[in-house]
Amino acid sequence: MKLVLLVLFTMVVCSTGCNPRQLPGFKQEAERQDARVTRETDVAIQKSRAFQELNRLCTEELPRPKSFVLVQKDRSFNGETFLGYYYQSTDDYESVKRFYKTYFAEHGWVLTKEKDSGWGPKSIEFHNEDHRVTIEEVPNEETIYAVVCANL
Repeated sequence: MKLVLLVLFTMVVCSTGCNPRQLPGFKQEAERQDARVTRETDVAIQKSRAFQELNRLCTEELPRPKSFVLVQKDRSFNGETFLGYYYQSTDDYESVKRFYKTYFAEHGWVLTKEKDSGWGPKSIEFHNEDHRVTIEEVPNEETIYAVVCANL
């Protein structure tokens, strides 16, 4: 009997793409946690000049593809100062990569890292004198891109 339950549970989990966020109860809790982290990040931005500068860079200075819809924000707690913005999009990774490579090249940023294969998510990274921006495809059932702005 225990084996049957284990097999059924495994089938349910794998039918959701082996993503526990899609299981009943887990999805709602994950959404609540995402909203909590975003609220806490907004408070941290209000209280910190460094976060305010990164917020301005990531939300006002840098363009976003038209299909990007903000779904979450997060921030650093210790060490390196960064803000992360997570966007749902209908654009494929190659289109997003082209969009940002064009923008950063035209504005004097240097491409410092490009990862299109191997273990882990696809990503590109750019630097200028003061900041680093990383754009990463977040593996998920939906197309999500992380745009992370950090101080150097």
